[in-house]
Amino acid sequence: MKRLLIFIALASILMGCMNVEENPSLPSSSKIDAVILKENDTYKLYIVFTLPNPCHKIVYKGLKAYSDKILIYYEYIPPKPDVFCIQKIEVFNTTVNLGNLREGSYTVYIYVNEKVVKKLQFYVSKNR
Repeated sequence: MKRLLIFIALASILMGCMNVEENPSLPSSSKIDAVILKENDTYKLYIVFTLPNPCHKIVYKGLKAYSDKILIYYEYIPPKPDVFCIQKIEVFNTTVNLGNLREGSYTVYIYVNEKVVKKLQFYVSKNR
């Protein structure tokens, strides 16, 4: 019984020492391109994430809009260290509908794991 308790205590200490990042950053080799286009009367944000391989994942989490600021949220999920993955560039395309916007200046912030990774500014002019 004493050995079991020692084993459990040792395992707990070792697990606490493991470096597990709660909010991992995108790999430095990743690239993010984004453009805002108007289609009919609505604006859309087109985003392309270029990731090192298909084992890296990006998940859309939502949008929040505050007058002239639009916040877009994604979650980055890195591959598990013990998973073998084919080495090829993976492209993840996503479109976010920004809706019908009033005239004025806007700033879009793209967040990945709670960190701003891209900022875009644009102006909506009056329809004539």
